[in-house]
Amino acid sequence: MLKRIVDLFVAGMGLIVLLPLLLIVALLIKLDSTGPVFFRQKRVGLEGRPFRIFKFRTMVSGAYKMGSRLTVKRDPRVTRVGQILRWFKIDELPQLINVVRGEMSLIGPRPEDPHFVSFYSRDQRRVLSVRPGMVGPSQILGRDELESYPEGLKDTEAYYVQHILPDKLGRDLEYVETSSFFGDMSLLARGLWATLRGAVKTKFLWRRRHRVALFGLDCLLVIASCYFAVLMRYDFTRPADPHFLFPLLIVLVVRTGALMYYGAYQGVFAYFGLWDLMALFKAVTVSAILSAGLTFFVGLQSYPRSVFVIDWAIILFLLAGARYALRAWVRQRWQERGHRRQKALVVGAGVGGEQIARTLLEDPLCPYRPVGFIDEMPERWGSLIHGVRVLGGATELPLAVSANNIKAVFVCMSDLSDLGAQEVVEVCEQAGVEYRIVPTLSDLLSADAFAGERNGAAAVGAMAARQ
Repeated sequence: MLKRIVDLFVAGMGLIVLLPLLLIVALLIKLDSTGPVFFRQKRVGLEGRPFRIFKFRTMVSGAYKMGSRLTVKRDPRVTRVGQILRWFKIDELPQLINVVRGEMSLIGPRPEDPHFVSFYSRDQRRVLSVRPGMVGPSQILGRDELESYPEGLKDTEAYYVQHILPDKLGRDLEYVETSSFFGDMSLLARGLWATLRGAVKTKFLWRRRHRVALFGLDCLLVIASCYFAVLMRYDFTRPADPHFLFPLLIVLVVRTGALMYYGAYQGVFAYFGLWDLMALFKAVTVSAILSAGLTFFVGLQSYPRSVFVIDWAIILFLLAGARYALRAWVRQRWQERGHRRQKALVVGAGVGGEQIARTLLEDPLCPYRPVGFIDEMPERWGSLIHGVRVLGGATELPLAVSANNIKAVFVCMSDLSDLGAQEVVEVCEQAGVEYRIVPTLSDLLSADAFAGERNGAAAVGAMAARQ
């Protein structure tokens, strides 16, 4: 009875205190993807009675009809907002509703899916003699369940039943046999600490230390930008009102959240480009609007809105500049390695030739590096493409080969006429230089190419059948 009173009091107060956070999360879920705010799935409760659990939806709508009942590492069904909610366990907070309704307790074995309960032995079913909990012994005393799955696992459910579920039930049965009110309060405190500690996953962060470092740099840039915007607004005199620092905190929290949401830390430094720049633009713009709105609603109506406009321009420049500098640094390292690669020419300076040259430049494992283009169109002669010069037309090819000690020539058919391609091949054969006829990526991805592949596969199958 005492445990139930504590459950009702803590859950009720929690719902009241956390209501603003719950409403914001619900709004973010609806804006992020289509589907309901809550995920309600059947679970097995006290004495085997089924009930529907409340959780914030962290996957695409209908995710459990697409595959495993269990979430796997890097599960593509998890939404962008869902990743953040799962990281900080915010998706579990609506289960306070289940606690108020008496279907769950704050502490107890985690409620299981009926499918997996069907695998329980008679002895293991004793875990159903107590009310399931928001925080279970396995969450506090066991390993992170997702980290328990080996890489490349195909049958997640079978592995769960054979290797993970027995250990979980062992800890749950021990809890059932030794549970007490004061033991539950101790587990509750340890559960809160485990949740906070679990949000900082050392192994995960170490593997992504470069992105963590970029996040730290962005935090410094956000603070510096906002502070500088305030100084510009007040003619570089520090405002007398001490509350001017509070909006800086709002901007920091909102902007870093927006950057994470729009994938600012999921890209590869060396490939930062237009699409990544657009993601930064969206994150900075949305966070500026949200920050301005929040400062108004928290009672800082006198805070000048022009600060957010100034800050928007400064931080967009700083964030983009930092990423372009990182890209240049990474590519410079690649180029230093590339000096040991053999020299090559790209014949064709159109879209196809540009794709070939970019691939050669950006792939550090490629044995060739482009030192020049040959192209049929005179208006391109002398131009630079990715820092590589268009040396001239087919008549300049023999000189370009001998003067630059060329070891290979890449011929892009989509940028040349049939006559021009034939002339290039003849020159390469006369000079004894290796040449390769290269189709462009757009050619390979065209519908005709796929049709050709299907026809070719059908022909191979028919030949095999006749043999």
